[in-house]
Amino acid sequence: MLGFLFGSACLVGLAALLARPAWHGGRCGHHGRGGRWSGPAWMLRRLYERLDTTPGQEKVIRRAVDDLTAEAETLRDEAGRTREDMARAVSGAAFDESALRDAFARHDERLARLREQLVASLGQVHEALDDRQRRELASLVSEGLGWAGSWRGPYRDAPRPT
Repeated sequence: MLGFLFGSACLVGLAALLARPAWHGGRCGHHGRGGRWSGPAWMLRRLYERLDTTPGQEKVIRRAVDDLTAEAETLRDEAGRTREDMARAVSGAAFDESALRDAFARHDERLARLREQLVASLGQVHEALDDRQRRELASLVSEGLGWAGSWRGPYRDAPRPT
């Protein structure tokens, strides 16, 4: 259960990051210069370059990311209601479990919609890519894009411990 919550939180964080206009609280990219590929758009540009995508494929990927981001935004909106429910649960003379149960039911519903959107978005991306690009995407998903691409430290060529 804890792993599911952590994974969901990471997914929401990623979607929220992709929804932001740029890094540094909305300022333009690296050292304030900005430009077309600053912030999350830069990450997508790196993905496009790594996969060697066509403009049509990039359009599908961007639409899939936008759809996922829009669904993740509903979770961000839930934070205020959850705080209110928690305050209501502890404010009375007796602990109000029903307030938290209602909040958790809303969370479950929104997480289910987010999971469905993730499946749909990944399906759209999968369909748009060729076999080589799918293998590369799978590699990126399993290893992570990272700040420096495939760099994993001074021993990056060494096998990973099992």
